[in-house]
Amino acid sequence: MDEIAERLARLCAQAGDEGLRERAERYGVGDALTRLGEAARSGSRAPTVTADLDALDDAFARHGIDGLTVGPRALDPLRGGRAHPVVTVWGCPAEAACSRLEPQERRRGSRTPPPSCGLTGVPLASRKIRL
Repeated sequence: MDEIAERLARLCAQAGDEGLRERAERYGVGDALTRLGEAARSGSRAPTVTADLDALDDAFARHGIDGLTVGPRALDPLRGGRAHPVVTVWGCPAEAACSRLEPQERRRGSRTPPPSCGLTGVPLASRKIRL
């Protein structure tokens, strides 16, 4: 997964309500957030996407919210033996998908609708990941 996809995934997970939009407007980066939504829809990886992500991070950091689209990175080693379990998750449905993944909880008789992309409003797609 590329860095832009990872940053868009972090932003997507936080963009589900109007609080992010309101703050972006107040901090002077509402246009950048709008363009990032358009980039998520189209799958764009143009240099302007990185510039808009940086502008959003800088504006929010100036107001005490650090790491909006970047965060701590760590490697958690896998536990267990040689088996490769399969995990079912909700993932970005875009052609050039971001790296957002949400766990799917399967309960008998329960049909929970998938979460939606906070930037585009499109429901996430079901994916199976072999660990």
